[in-house]
Amino acid sequence: METIRLSTDVYNDAKIYAEQQKVSVDEFIVSLICNFGKKAKRKYQMKPIQELSPVLQEIANMPRLGTLDEDDVNGDKARWEYYREKHELE
Repeated sequence: METIRLSTDVYNDAKIYAEQQKVSVDEFIVSLICNFGKKAKRKYQMKPIQELSPVLQEIANMPRLGTLDEDDVNGDKARWEYYREKHELE
């Protein structure tokens, strides 16, 4: 078990609030920490294409020609074909 040190004023404020809520100071502090952790876990949001680096913009705007093969679920074959043509690779 770990110990958290609080100033007397902060502890007294927490104690008053906890009593009003009919919980212990420990339960109140734990609930604050848990709630803060939930708010801190934000879902990833993709930036608009205009804010991405030029390389990522190019990849995002890569033409998607035709349909993917059944065994090319992630589009790897199509991506390599695109790059082969674009960079004249063999």
